[in-house]
Amino acid sequence: MRDVKLYGYATSPFVRKTACFLYFKGIDFTHVPVNPVDPAATIGHTGGTSVPVLEIDGEVRRESSHHAHWLDEVFAEKPIYPEAHREVIDTIDAWVSNTFLLNIFRPALEPEMTLERRFRFWRLAALVSAHTPLPEEVRHHWPDFVGRAPFIQAMAQHMDLTESVKRAQMRVGLELAQQIGGGPYMGGLDQPSMLDLAVFPQLVFGYMFGLEPTLSAAAHPVIKDWLVRMADHLPENPTLVADNMQVNTLRSGLG
Repeated sequence: MRDVKLYGYATSPFVRKTACFLYFKGIDFTHVPVNPVDPAATIGHTGGTSVPVLEIDGEVRRESSHHAHWLDEVFAEKPIYPEAHREVIDTIDAWVSNTFLLNIFRPALEPEMTLERRFRFWRLAALVSAHTPLPEEVRHHWPDFVGRAPFIQAMAQHMDLTESVKRAQMRVGLELAQQIGGGPYMGGLDQPSMLDLAVFPQLVFGYMFGLEPTLSAAAHPVIKDWLVRMADHLPENPTLVADNMQVNTLRSGLG
């Protein structure tokens, strides 16, 4: 049996993405939480401190989209990067990586720290701390230094910060609906691919773990129908966050 480990924070969209690759393919794996205060203590042996880190039988790779390719090489069943559709998958994956996932970090770059944003960041700190306990001082100041984190500042170089968060979210949501189109899955494919598995956990995470009061993505009928289809392929909790931190079920969000 292969020894598969996924290192990373449960709050990272890129880590959740790789986790869903593993869940969908039915691969037994161990999630090794990484403490953001001292990542080297857990993944220093891998030659870096960025996540996600996927390790198979001692070999490690980092980039989440490449994880899909690698997993299909090692575990051929239920391909998520099928040869026949690689061109369309590569095209849409560029949008997923450079627009959809990037947009998740856009609120962290807002200059005004409202009370609502502060509570959101505190909740994220609590979700991280459920796996790797953070000092109280770190949790308290989490809202103040998240936006200054080097990796988020690096992402900011590729964002249009003149576009409001609300407008960006609306635009990306409409673009997602277009990517799903007539479905049943992204790119018009008949089975879920790495594209669907990269997007799905991000849309349900906030609602399931108390970051938003409703499953806002389900307001669009095309996206809602796609969410229902995707839910059949993944665990009830398709994230890596501890079950005891869950606030809402996906079923309740979908109605």
